[in-house]
Amino acid sequence: MNDITDSNEPRLRLLTALSGLLADKASADITVGDIVAQARVSKRTFYEQFATKDDCLLALFEHLGDSTLALIAADYHPSDDVAEAIESVTRAYLLHLQGQPALVRTLYTELLTIGAEGLAVRRRITQRFADFLIHQTELARLREPHKRPLPTALATAAVGGVNELILQAIEEGRADRLVALTPAVTAFMQAVLQQPIAQVTA
Repeated sequence: MNDITDSNEPRLRLLTALSGLLADKASADITVGDIVAQARVSKRTFYEQFATKDDCLLALFEHLGDSTLALIAADYHPSDDVAEAIESVTRAYLLHLQGQPALVRTLYTELLTIGAEGLAVRRRITQRFADFLIHQTELARLREPHKRPLPTALATAAVGGVNELILQAIEEGRADRLVALTPAVTAFMQAVLQQPIAQVTA
């Protein structure tokens, strides 16, 4: 995975190993033995970090979500022109995912098959992205006090909508062309984040 650097920390070594394996093999064909061999650690080390291969896969998905959110947070400057900032961040976000198509394709599709644990991870990541949108809206309201706050439900729906666009592209074999979604995602996020100014009542 592009954003996991080689580390002596066992957990990161295992995530790096699984990420590398997923570039060439389906998750179902990867064993714990494959992961520890790639990471050059023992099976005992693996089971000190993860109960199962699925747990490792879920941790990798969560890491992808956190690293992507960190990228967005670093690139988003609320003092900039909002429309330009949204487009810039959207493009960087999609390019980040597009740069690792095999991994993204596996994680987005496998997560839906792992059951309650996969759903819980997806909800945690969605909530973090929704919280980010809410925070950016509150920063905008410091400059525009009459701007409407962004409700949690709307922020969650926005994140879910973007994820569905990405998932659809992956299912259609366009994981290596996600940046083409930039105009649609940008327009959608502008509609969410640039809500009309509320009328001031006398």
